Amino acid sequence: MSMFDAVVLSIIQGLTEFIPVSSSGHLALGHWLLGIGAETEDMLPLEFVVLVHAGTLLAVVVHYRSDLLMMIRDLFRPDLAEDEAEGCPWGRRLILLLVVATLPAILAVLFEDHVEQLMNTPWAVGVALLVTGTALLVSERLGKLVKPERSTTPLDALLVGVAQTVAIFPGISRSGSTISAGLGLGFHREWATRFAFLMSVPAILGGTLYKLKDLIEQGMAGDFWIYTVSFVVSAVTGYFAIRVVIAAVQSRNLKWIAVYCYAVGLIAIIASLSGLV
Repeated sequence: MSMFDAVVLSIIQGLTEFIPVSSSGHLALGHWLLGIGAETEDMLPLEFVVLVHAGTLLAVVVHYRSDLLMMIRDLFRPDLAEDEAEGCPWGRRLILLLVVATLPAILAVLFEDHVEQLMNTPWAVGVALLVTGTALLVSERLGKLVKPERSTTPLDALLVGVAQTVAIFPGISRSGSTISAGLGLGFHREWATRFAFLMSVPAILGGTLYKLKDLIEQGMAGDFWIYTVSFVVSAVTGYFAIRVVIAAVQSRNLKWIAVYCYAVGLIAIIASLSGLV
């Protein structure tokens, strides 16, 4: 992998990890277009995958550091009656909601190896992008109710978690599916976005640690500077992407992201079926 390839794919990963257009789908298409393993069907270097995911994890941790610090603080608070209405500090209750929302993703790991085979199937990624676009459009129409964050129930969290599991398919956006589910359940727009991104912390962390185990076993190879740049680029672009999504959801502009998903999805399908890719 050259420095140019690494930078391009890192930008794709950083932007699409949070902008609801599917990072896995775009990495698959970018992987193919750059010709990296297109003939041998090799996947991206494991070092690159681990570090760009670590970069996007850093981006969301920095942006939502206040919520994460609150959860850590409230987890160890001895006073459970801080919020009499809830019976425990909000940070502790938020941890419970995130744990419930993450449970379905654990089951999805069982099917990961089978789904990864679609990474080199452009038409399948294109179809999944059409699904993502449709989910965004539908959620824009449904997202008119306002449920405050403290009214969120474990069942709400579980349903959003189920939506997240669909994102194991390349082309289905994790942020898109979780934000859409939250809006569909009546979450306030700011809360739907924040909960979706907080859910991404255990999801990205778990995936990164899972692949890190394989990386430790095989040993680090390749150019150190290429992978270091990949980490930094994915972190910076990931932080920018979070800000873009928040603005899009608040201003009801998810429809434009849906249009983009439709455009890229159709191009991928047409190019694949016509033999261009």
